[in-house]
Amino acid sequence: MTTLAPVPVKSGRGPRRREDILAAAVALVAARGYPAVTMEAVAAAAGAGKQTLYRWWPGRPALFVDAYTGLVPAEALLSPAADEDTAPATLLCRLFRLYRETPAAAVLAGLLGDAAGDPTARAAVRRGLMTGRQDLLTQSLAAAGAADPAWSADLVVALVWRQVLLAGPFGDADAERIAAAALHAPALPPTDGASA
Repeated sequence: MTTLAPVPVKSGRGPRRREDILAAAVALVAARGYPAVTMEAVAAAAGAGKQTLYRWWPGRPALFVDAYTGLVPAEALLSPAADEDTAPATLLCRLFRLYRETPAAAVLAGLLGDAAGDPTARAAVRRGLMTGRQDLLTQSLAAAGAADPAWSADLVVALVWRQVLLAGPFGDADAERIAAAALHAPALPPTDGASA
């Protein structure tokens, strides 16, 4: 097992200390893989007490939702392109570039695995990665002319998460294919409230 040197952590409780703890968590995922990373390991790598971590995050899922958000900030996905038809593909190409360059995909795969069997993890993923970021994708798809932007956004998320769980590929062609599928998806018919 690789031993990581502690991440230098400034004293105090400010935003910089929080960033250092998140950096330690990401470094551990890169070195050991998500399943092997515990709150205790993050605390040790960051040179912080466990109580410091639990002061900010109630558990591992909340910590790694914040870590993922730092690795994939919404502003890094926004498209300055004038051609709105390419905006969803551009957004996904940028996302996949971040997946290739950072441990973000490994973090997300771990969170999805946790969410499958843990209601607390599921709530953290829903709140931090779905509800908190949904508008970015929906607005991009609406601007590009999707028939049902909310449904198309759900399709994009499902296809991206499939790629993440299969460990890729994360190329531009894959991003463009996902965006094209979402843009060509028909609108969902209205439901009567009954579930299948």
